Amino acid sequence: MNTAMVGLTRALVYAAEAHANQRRKGAAQEPYINHLLEVLELVARTTGGEDEELLIAALLHDVVEDTPITAEQLAAEFGDRVARIVTENSDDMSLPKDERRRRRIAAMPHKSLDARIVKTADVISNLRAIAVSPPAGWGTDRKLGYLDGCRHLIDAGRGANAALEAIFDQTAAEAECTIRADGALEPGRHAVAPRNLDGVIGQPVHLIYLPNTSGREITDADIDHLCNTIARSFPSATIQTADAIFDGMRRPILLARIRTDSTDGVVALAQRLCIEFDQRFMGLEVGGRFIRIYADDTA
Repeated sequence: MNTAMVGLTRALVYAAEAHANQRRKGAAQEPYINHLLEVLELVARTTGGEDEELLIAALLHDVVEDTPITAEQLAAEFGDRVARIVTENSDDMSLPKDERRRRRIAAMPHKSLDARIVKTADVISNLRAIAVSPPAGWGTDRKLGYLDGCRHLIDAGRGANAALEAIFDQTAAEAECTIRADGALEPGRHAVAPRNLDGVIGQPVHLIYLPNTSGREITDADIDHLCNTIARSFPSATIQTADAIFDGMRRPILLARIRTDSTDGVVALAQRLCIEFDQRFMGLEVGGRFIRIYADDTA
């Protein structure tokens, strides 16, 4: 029996189940497992693919940060080394985004060799996604700022794997050219997602979901706040209360229907609502297509 293949297959199933309801944050909304497989492939290709625990850690690198699974549960399933690599690359999501970035860069030189290899592959995958399908509403300056942060992070941890770092350098150079040209990086299988959805007759109607990610009671004050916030940007909207099920829970939510030709304006509104209502994300639907707009929309 090939025990390494059995172990990696078990990790694949584990990752698929843990991230089953997650999507990438760009407009293309790829299944999150695509990102995990890309990180796995990068690590396998640049290390020879013989270190089973390193490959499993690459595949599961986001499971502690982005799912309810704990480091202790991960260690019980796949061993202490896998759990350590994953934990080293897991941010404290209770901290503000800027503080997480600062700590991530400061910690990079002190991480284990294993953790730096996985993090470098993770950053390459994230940077490809930003160039091809950035989160809705990201302009050139924000994408270039993200790229600059990636370069600082990788530079802080260089020396872990020369082949992987060379791939990062090439990816970063290509991404910068693409971003500055406002084009689309197309490394083989990556598809470009359209930013705007056009209606054939009449104006598009955008449906914003305020998902109540904390699961609290919706009050009249919340409805008033939503109306007042929308009124600062759009002359009219329809507001509804509804029930929704996600993350296995039923919860009350708010819906806003807005008739406008400005998809970008609605995206900007959704991002503002994320902050004003302290939501992890907002849902946005145009022409039957759905994306999530995140308050914290970088990896």
